[in-house]
Amino acid sequence: MANVYELSCDCGAIALNARGAPEVSAYCHCESCRRLYGVEVFSASAWANEAVKRRVVDADATLIGHRLLGRRMWRYHCSECGRLMHGRNRHGHIVIPNERFREAADGRLPSPLAPTAHFFYNERVLDIADDLPKHAADGGAATAHGDTATG
Repeated sequence: MANVYELSCDCGAIALNARGAPEVSAYCHCESCRRLYGVEVFSASAWANEAVKRRVVDADATLIGHRLLGRRMWRYHCSECGRLMHGRNRHGHIVIPNERFREAADGRLPSPLAPTAHFFYNERVLDIADDLPKHAADGGAATAHGDTATG
């Protein structure tokens, strides 16, 4: 049986239904995510379009989109309460902040959604001391100091 995650904004006007498993769940350190989401590290999962259904529950509400200037990246929030609901990355995946899942699960991130890697680690603004793989912008491994590892 596929996992089904029911998410909503703070006021309940916007709902998301994510079914199955994300394409990836990770920490992103790229400058674009930092600028678009206003965070130093973005913890999120990327989903195929067909795995996520968006629904407006309150007829007065809408999802408001903001594009990161010069990039094919968007973020969407509720027009009523302002809560960030999801984004869309340059590959067209729906990107849902892991915080949405934590809030829906009494503060705990469901284990199938645990981040499995760090991406763009060479662009980080703070070091993260964990055992997850850390990938550079070019897809290679990033060393503890952010340089791309060779060999």
